[in-house]
Parts: sequence; C-alpha cells; structure tokens
Amino acid sequence: MPDISGFSGFVENTAIEHSIHIVSELLEILLDNNVLELKLAEVEGDALFMFTEDNLEFLQLKEQISKMLNAFRKHLHRYQHQRICNCGACSTAIDLKIKFLVHYGRLDFIKVKQIRKPYGKDVNRIHRLLKNDVPIDEYFLLSNPCLEQFKINPETSGFQKLEGQYDIKILPYYYKDLATYKTDFKEKASKEPRIGVDKKAEVVVEREIAVPINEVFELVSNFKYRQQWDKSLTEIHYDETQVNRIGSHHTCIIGNKTMNFETIGDNELVAEQVYAENTASLPLTNDYKFYILLDKVNETTTRIKVLNYVELDWLGRFFKKRVYQKISLNWNKKLKALEMLALRKLNPE
Repeated sequence: MPDISGFSGFVENTAIEHSIHIVSELLEILLDNNVLELKLAEVEGDALFMFTEDNLEFLQLKEQISKMLNAFRKHLHRYQHQRICNCGACSTAIDLKIKFLVHYGRLDFIKVKQIRKPYGKDVNRIHRLLKNDVPIDEYFLLSNPCLEQFKINPETSGFQKLEGQYDIKILPYYYKDLATYKTDFKEKASKEPRIGVDKKAEVVVEREIAVPINEVFELVSNFKYRQQWDKSLTEIHYDETQVNRIGSHHTCIIGNKTMNFETIGDNELVAEQVYAENTASLPLTNDYKFYILLDKVNETTTRIKVLNYVELDWLGRFFKKRVYQKISLNWNKKLKALEMLALRKLNPE
C-alpha cells in the first residue's frame, strides 16, 4: 500500500481543485511504475491498495519500492520547477512524502450492488498499521507476518521494531527509512528561448479591475474558464486531468483556424504574478508570445498589463499596423470580459 504522507492537511488547507489534480497525477505515476504488475484492489483517497498472488522475493519488493519512490520524487521535483500557480496546493506539493506498507495474509472481497471491495481481517490489519508510531514521514513498513514470510533478520536488514495496540491485540511491525532507496536525478536544462526584459513588447494593453489578484490568476491560467472570457474561441482542447504548468499544451479553435499554444515561464519579468503562453500558429506571424503581468493594487483590485511579443512573417509585415491594432483590440475585449466573469463569480446572484 503506497500512501502519500501529508495528504490530509494538503487537502484541508489548500486549493481543493488543484490538490485533487496533483494527487491524482501522483497516484497515476505510482501505477505507471508498477513493474511487478501488482493488481489494484482499490484507490483509497491518498493510497493505493495493491496485491499479488505471486511468490515474490524480497529483492523484487525493494526494487518495486525504489522505482515508485523515485518516480514520485522526480515528478514533484519537475512540478516544482514547472508550476505557475502559487496557491497553497501548488506551492506546497514539493513537501508531500510517501510511505509503503506491506503485509502478508489472506485477501477476500465483498460485493455490494456491483461495488467490489477488499474484505477480511488481514485487510483490517494493514489499515490499522496506517495509524502507527513511526517517527518519520517516509518509510518502508513490514508487518510481522510479512517479515516472517521473507525470512528477514531485522538486526541485519536495518529495520526497527515497534508495537501498536489495536483493540485487544498488540501488533508488532518493522520500519526502515526510505533514504537508502532514493537515487539522484538531474533535470534537463530548459531550452526555452529567453526574450530578455529589455526587449520592448510590440503591443501593451493595461487595465485595472476590481478583483483580487489570486482570483484573476486562476481565471487566466485555468483553461476551463478560457472560453468564458475569450469570446473569440469556438473551442479549446486541453488535458483536464492536469494543473496548467510550464510545458502544458492546449489547442484553440477560432472558426476554421486551429492554433496550438504552450504555457511558458515568466522570463523574469517583474510582477507579483505572471502568466505566459507561446504559439507559432497565429496567422501572419512566425512567433507570438503574451505575458500577463498581475500586480495587487489593494486586497480587492488588480492591475493587469499584457505584453505582446510579435514576430511577423513576410505577409504580416505588410499589415503590421493592422495586426497590432487587432491584437490590442482583442486584448481589451478579453480583459473587460475577464473582469465581468470574475465579478459574477465573486457576487453570484
């Protein structure tokens, strides 16, 4: 049973929608790294209940735990460097930990109205072991029957013994720090071209709106709201299972035109919050980037500045003035619609 440590406080004290996506991604990462082909009995919020009927060697189990652990760590490390959101869920995701509990015993299932769930005393036992006295956040825990099945000597294997009283029984269990299972990894350097803050944007649009800054950032960065403030869009396609981040892709359809966008970094532009996208498929351009800079005027008001960097193609250069005017007009319409949307959300009838 891989179990994410810190999940309860993560959900209760942070942005719920983003936390759901983040934990869902982490559980998928664990399943994608299921090299032993363990069967999934149930997803239990922050944990996966997995089992096998095969006879495993302890070395296989250790390799499985190492594989899942390091994929989990790498995903969080990557997300920390790619995230664009500063909500509680996104900013503290890097602090999430994982623990692995392993038990050996009998597994039965109970079926109630087509719902099949794990059942039996050994199922109860591993769930009780989730509430233990292990003094660290990340660990590998073996129940006593599991220790005996693998014929492990705690003194030579690095496991430490604890006992917990559950109902009238005392259950011994053994734990080990996951530090020895962690491997080093290096992220590839970003290949994103740097514009440089000294390059003047071709089109700048500014507006001050009576909406808190965090609300504005959520509306501009969450694709599910995009059509509600960008009225030019016929459709928008994106991965609904993920929180938008650097490297995320989405497709905008306007009439018969299809444009592919990528979320990019803030390029060290000075603002309290920055959101940016890039596309090479805007008509009459070779490349187009926009940066939305948000600064808090006060608790209820945000200043928005949209910097548009436009590299025109040969035809676009003939219509440069008209292209720039259209970009400016479109962004003024978008920001007005953004404010109206935000006010409706803040003051629903």
